[in-house]
Amino acid sequence: MITYSVISINILYFIIMIIMGVDPINPSAYSIHFFGGNFGPDILIKGEYWRLLTSNYIHIGFMHLLFNMWCLYSIGIELERMISSQYFIIVYTLSGIFGSLCSCFLNYNIIGAGASGSIFGISGTLLIIIYYLDQSSDNDIQYNYSPLLFFIIYNTLFGFMVPGIDNAAHIGGLAFGFIFGLLIIKIGKLYLK
Repeated sequence: MITYSVISINILYFIIMIIMGVDPINPSAYSIHFFGGNFGPDILIKGEYWRLLTSNYIHIGFMHLLFNMWCLYSIGIELERMISSQYFIIVYTLSGIFGSLCSCFLNYNIIGAGASGSIFGISGTLLIIIYYLDQSSDNDIQYNYSPLLFFIIYNTLFGFMVPGIDNAAHIGGLAFGFIFGLLIIKIGKLYLK
C-alpha cells in the first residue's frame, strides 16, 4: 500500500531534518523554511513552486508528525483500499498542493508546513464516497461516517480557535478532496471488497 510509503517519506524527511540539526520538538521558522516550507513571497514572487509540494512533507516538531501520521494511517488505508493506490496518491498530492496554494494567498507572510492539507483532502474524498455508498440503494454495506465527519468538523473548528494552525491549507485540501470524491464516484472507480 502506498499509504505506508507516504508515511515512510514523511518520517524519513523528519529524521533528515533532525540529523541536520533541526530541533525535533520546536523547530525554528528558519529551519522549516530552509527545508522547503510554504511561504507566499517565495512561491508567488520568486516562483519557488516546488514549496507547494515539499511543505506537505515537513512537520513542525515530533508531535505534529505523530498526529498527522496517525491520521494518515487511519484514513489513508481505508481510502486507498476503496480507490486504488494510483488514485490515492493523486488525491493526497493534489490536495496538499491545493491546500498549500490556498495558504499562500490567505497566510501570505507565514511559513507553513505539514501533511494536514493532504490529510484533509483524503478525509474529504473518503467522506463523500462513504456517504454516497451509504445512500446508494444497490449497496448492502453500511458505513458509519459519523467519526470522520466529527474529525473534519472538530479539527476545522479547532483550527479557527488556536493560533498558528493553518486552516487555509486544511480547508483548501478538504475542498479539493470533496471534488475528487465526486469525480471518483462519477467515473465509477471504486474497489469494494
